Amino acid sequence: MPHPVVDAIRNGAAPRAAKLAAANGLLPLAPDDSLLVLSTLVHDSDEEIRTAAQTSVTKLDPTVVLPIARDDRTDPAILSLLCTASTDPSITEAAVLNRATPDAAVEALALKTTQPHILEALTINQQRLIRRPALIEAILHNPHRTPEAERRAREVKAEFLEKEFGRRQVAGERAASTPEVPLKSAADLVPEAFVDTPPAIPSSPPPVTSTPSPAGPPAAPPSPPPVTASTPSGTSTPPPTKPLKLSKSPPVAMIQQGKAPRPAKLMVAQGKLPLAPEDMLFAQVFLTADADAEIAEAARASLATLDFDALQPVAQNPETPEEVLHYLLLHADLPERFGEQLLLHPALPDESVLGFVRQTTSGYLLEAVTINQQRLIRLPALLDAILENPASTFEAIRKAREIKTEFFEKELGAERIAREQKARAAKFAAVLDLPPMPDEAFEAEFQSVLAGFEAEVGQSFSDEAPSESDADADFEAMLAAVKSEEGIDLLQSTDPQTQERLSVYQALARMSVKERIFAALKGGRDVRAILIRDSNRMVSTAVVKNPRISDAEIEAIANIKGINEDVLRIIAMNRAWVSNYAIMHNLVRNARCPLNFSMQFINRLQSRDLVNLTKSKSIPDALRQAANRLVVKRRETGG
Repeated sequence: MPHPVVDAIRNGAAPRAAKLAAANGLLPLAPDDSLLVLSTLVHDSDEEIRTAAQTSVTKLDPTVVLPIARDDRTDPAILSLLCTASTDPSITEAAVLNRATPDAAVEALALKTTQPHILEALTINQQRLIRRPALIEAILHNPHRTPEAERRAREVKAEFLEKEFGRRQVAGERAASTPEVPLKSAADLVPEAFVDTPPAIPSSPPPVTSTPSPAGPPAAPPSPPPVTASTPSGTSTPPPTKPLKLSKSPPVAMIQQGKAPRPAKLMVAQGKLPLAPEDMLFAQVFLTADADAEIAEAARASLATLDFDALQPVAQNPETPEEVLHYLLLHADLPERFGEQLLLHPALPDESVLGFVRQTTSGYLLEAVTINQQRLIRLPALLDAILENPASTFEAIRKAREIKTEFFEKELGAERIAREQKARAAKFAAVLDLPPMPDEAFEAEFQSVLAGFEAEVGQSFSDEAPSESDADADFEAMLAAVKSEEGIDLLQSTDPQTQERLSVYQALARMSVKERIFAALKGGRDVRAILIRDSNRMVSTAVVKNPRISDAEIEAIANIKGINEDVLRIIAMNRAWVSNYAIMHNLVRNARCPLNFSMQFINRLQSRDLVNLTKSKSIPDALRQAANRLVVKRRETGG
């Protein structure tokens, strides 16, 4: 039971003398009560009290505080205090590793800590990093970070915050149709460059073509050959063949379309035309494959002197053309740091990475290639190329082998997984009232919803189906619960609606935990009513996170006596729900509701309900005693 002085201090009702004594550690409080008080007083408006509380935090005994810092049931306010205000490294690290510590407190610590090992500890909870991207930036900007902390933070940032969503965004932007802007005349820039000169006599006569009639349209210019990048061995690797996307720069677009006269192309190849650096780079890369040997050689000569430090905006711009990314990645003098940035670019084609892996001698960059797990799965040839490259490091080989084993060699291989995913949509069609959608769209929705839930709870779930014995046991447990609570034997009933309900029970019982969580998050009222009693706490907690759940359902759930404690905790922490008197009243009467919430709620109970609570035998003794004291107090004050 909370100490009355603790409640008074936290509610702002305690006198200054009591707060000052508590801040100096002079009150006879239990360690957790003392910490709860200090977590309030370190933010007090009185400077003397605030300073005393901060000093007391620095004098905490690690042997007493460490068990509290490690307990995930500790009040979040205490964990925030230990995370940001303690000067003992062991206490700080324990609070950082506690999954219940608020993300905001961890981020504040990341910004100010000077201890390298604490920064490494911050990267252990990958789900927290995904959930709060600002924490990654805080780690990367802290000058005391270790190479290991930086590596882990960059891996999570690249894998989950840039690749998965960045590629989709870039792909979507490229697919969107935009009105074509009319090209300006490039002669406005350098008029003398766009004056046609008589063409040089070719070494061989051009092919004979029929002359179009005067009324006919002009012949289309020939398509330029694909851009290639030279490798150290002297061979060239063409980029992936894709539809031509015109540059927004009129001169560059004219070069792409084959409409620019030779003098203009030569000036661009030599870097003499006044173009923006990005446009100049794109045009020169394009001209390295020009049919005119002089122009192609001039472009290659200009690109041979690239200043990679000045090209940082190119590597960071999501609109950089694939041809430029391809050329730069396969450049013979590519610096490692710049190459790492290119490998993280969301628009970089997979085939370009394959060509790079086959030629590079940088073990560091081969490790960078393995960060993008989705790319390795999409293009298995990358795995073999990494394993065959003599420059591959131990870490690069380990990751490549792990992915190869996990996705391409295990009994549950890619084909079987694909078949199971296809069957999943049909399985849910009979259970959930979702709109019809293709199998691929349903699978994308399934993975997206589950990924969000996993990131929120900081836990991953297996996608394997349960055994038949587990399914049968779960089915029997569901039927027993209905018979106990509703007095209905679903197996014996002949009612059509009851039979339909029975089929839903059977389908849910044979789902994996991951599938039940999805059903709980997306299912209708009947599915939620079934899964709220699931023995797996993640399934039951997912029910109350369903966006379609109503207050009436929450009221009924709060009254279920055998409900999981975590479900009641989630309800109690939702201000909108507990503002509903019926929901709050049911929580207090439920013996499984966490005591700290029940103690807060009894102050809001009406006197009649409070008296009934004192007579209840199903609630904890501490709660009943607190209710008795409150009844007496209200009678004395006439409340």
